[in-house]
Amino acid sequence: DAASVAAVQQSITDMGFQCSSMEDTRKMFDEQLTMIQTMLGGLAAISLFVAAIGIANTMVMSIYERTKEIGVMKVLGAELGAIRAMFLTESAMIGLIGGVVGVGLSFLISYLLNNVPIVANLLASLGLSFGNGGAVSIIPWWLVLVAMVFSMMVGVVFGFIPANRAVKISALEAIRHD
Repeated sequence: DAASVAAVQQSITDMGFQCSSMEDTRKMFDEQLTMIQTMLGGLAAISLFVAAIGIANTMVMSIYERTKEIGVMKVLGAELGAIRAMFLTESAMIGLIGGVVGVGLSFLISYLLNNVPIVANLLASLGLSFGNGGAVSIIPWWLVLVAMVFSMMVGVVFGFIPANRAVKISALEAIRHD
């Protein structure tokens, strides 16, 4: 029974014999996959941080360039919440555009992995086979939705401080700003 392989292997080793099984190979592959996933997760975290700083920088520059507009909106009686919402919406759209580009690149890479003969031949030479008609990469629709929502949330979170900064600008000083 596959569930008792580890116990049987331990019993054989306790008797003084050398023993190996596919369970050892599986554990080795699991360790390697964990290491690869950790490295890729770290790379993704760094990429996310750089993108978030880019969004915040874009929003700060947008507010700086539109200071006069903000002052005019305040003088005309625009509510502070409306001004904040305008900049938060803009930062959410920047995040959404980044998410769309990322998902598009993911689908392109997935398509190439699944349809380029070199990849299929390499995997076959390694003795690897996959379900789902041999597809190596499958991107579920729910993951696309989560990625879009997450990218918008990153935009809103990192656009919040610049949006609050826009709200705190004095109307008179903003109108005099060049």
